[in-house]
Amino acid sequence: MKKTIERVLGHHGDQEIFVIFQFKAKEAQPLVEKGQVMARQQFALSNYQFPELKAEKVSVTTEETESYVKMEAAGTTLTIGKWSGWIDYLDVDGKAMLEDRESIVPEFWRAPTDNDYGAGLQNRFGVWKNPEMKLKECKVDGNTVVSVFEMPAVKATLTMTYTLTAEGEVIVREQLAADKEAKVAPMFRYGVQLQMPQEFDAICYYGRGPVENYIDRNSSEFIGVYENKVSNEYFPYIRPQEAGNHTDVRWFRVVNAEGNGLEFYSNAPMEASALKFLTEDLDDGAVKDKKIGRHSGDLVERPLTQVHIQQRQMGLGCVNSWGAWPRKEYMMEYKDYDFTFAIRPVKK
Repeated sequence: MKKTIERVLGHHGDQEIFVIFQFKAKEAQPLVEKGQVMARQQFALSNYQFPELKAEKVSVTTEETESYVKMEAAGTTLTIGKWSGWIDYLDVDGKAMLEDRESIVPEFWRAPTDNDYGAGLQNRFGVWKNPEMKLKECKVDGNTVVSVFEMPAVKATLTMTYTLTAEGEVIVREQLAADKEAKVAPMFRYGVQLQMPQEFDAICYYGRGPVENYIDRNSSEFIGVYENKVSNEYFPYIRPQEAGNHTDVRWFRVVNAEGNGLEFYSNAPMEASALKFLTEDLDDGAVKDKKIGRHSGDLVERPLTQVHIQQRQMGLGCVNSWGAWPRKEYMMEYKDYDFTFAIRPVKK
């Protein structure tokens, strides 16, 4: 048995201590090499102290028109469309962090996995794929903007609150209020998606890795700090499908060659991923067999980085691929959700 002590330091100075036990084969045996790891486990000796995310009133430079409100602080320029209700532009020291005309928007869908298709979830959950979001109001209050949307197809109200802090960070709160009397299908995930320019092609994160993992398939991956190129984050399954997720994330950075970019973190464990493909690139639609000839090798990388920041994603199931759903505790049932996270500029 081998025991190691590992200390991981968060960017806020929060230290987390783990002990890792590994059991290795003492001698070679059939199909087992000498020194091969037979079992391993990670145990936390101290808990990570997640930061509080308070939307406090501060003075920022503001420009407001009939169509948008633009706020600036500490080199961050945040532009929210008063007709869209979204973060339409996010610039750091004059550099665009979002692809042109691509807003940060809520996300409830994933590209169905083979297991999802086996259970018919691509159709059962279809109401969440592109749900209508009607902007009802967009209120500006100092350094905070609140956008309220009606979602008639899922009988819910979505409230997005954006706050620019004096340090140039953006605090985003996403609140879904469900209709307690309605019967609506579960969703695949709850969070947001954004597209960053292609130069932001590397990630560094503190969470479970380095292999992709999901809430019901993550104990094999240990919590630590990992780095990777975005191009290597997609696992080439035979068929294109959801891939690259990471759970128990404390912070998640997407940066360019100079180390500049954005960091995302929450007040609780979250999930995140970054790929060179849009969700629609990996989605085979309502009936998988219609595209039986499509393989991951046929995919062409987009000249951008697609980032998914989510409170939670539904589990994979994996009991079989012929109808089994994930266990109840790994589902994303129709109910109220409340997710707060921060976007912090990373400057080398």
